[in-house]
Amino acid sequence: MKCNDMKLGQVYVCGDCGLELKVVKECDCEEGSCSCSDPACCGEGLKLKA
Repeated sequence: MKCNDMKLGQVYVCGDCGLELKVVKECDCEEGSCSCSDPACCGEGLKLKA
């Protein structure tokens, strides 16, 4: 997952420590051109909270 896949209002959670991040501003990189690193915590990628 890249940050430009994350949409306004979504909440992402770390499966290990439970940290939650809410998207309050979307990435403005164009589709497929995002150079940001994958959001991660505790060495694992964040998952969309159900």
